[in-house]
Amino acid sequence: MHLGITGNIDFEEGGSAPNDLLFLGFHGYGNDESEMVRIINAICGTNDADSANGYGTSAPDGNTATASSTGSTATTPVHFPITRQPNYLSFRAPHARPYIGGHYWYPDGCSVSERRSACTEVGNSVVKLLDSPAFQRFRKVLIGFSQGGYLSYRMVVEHPDVFDAAILLSPSFKGETASEPIACRTRFALCYGTADRTIPTADQQCARAKLTATGNCAVFEYPGMAHAVCDQEIADLQNWLKL
Repeated sequence: MHLGITGNIDFEEGGSAPNDLLFLGFHGYGNDESEMVRIINAICGTNDADSANGYGTSAPDGNTATASSTGSTATTPVHFPITRQPNYLSFRAPHARPYIGGHYWYPDGCSVSERRSACTEVGNSVVKLLDSPAFQRFRKVLIGFSQGGYLSYRMVVEHPDVFDAAILLSPSFKGETASEPIACRTRFALCYGTADRTIPTADQQCARAKLTATGNCAVFEYPGMAHAVCDQEIADLQNWLKL
């Protein structure tokens, strides 16, 4: 399995109000890592052209840092500029769609066990990467759309002590049941549009019930929004994160 990564991280501590949030982005079906970079930049009010395109570049003084994962998952070495904000790693799913492009985390229509297994493989690799001392100072915020939202949820379930927050944007939730409790310290933000026909209503209701049962979930609903992200959603997440 191969995970592409693009990122922008300030590894320097210091200052009166250091930015210690590290966003970990996971795109939806058929997209790539640039999707979540655009959303992260919007939440953080970043309009830099290079960042918006989803590619990290060298810092003006030429200082860079690199990160890669070891073990069964090979990742693309990435240069992280140390002077720009926000801090993020955005991941590209390991499976490419032939001919029409884009990537996916698990096949459309696969079984619950296959879906969970794929999420476990990705989650284990990401957590192994984050185990580096370079990432210890950061509060880690998962953010994912659709398939990436479900992946983020499964990462919290399987690694309950790693992530400080999880932003689930219109997450897929097929195969989950509200009766299975979640024990974790993670804050959740769950977002759906009322006109979302991609995620079945029953799955949306399950996600709401399951996550609100943790006592640490904010639910946001957007009238008329389909399977997408809207301006009000970005504003709500800014407030939720206190940015």
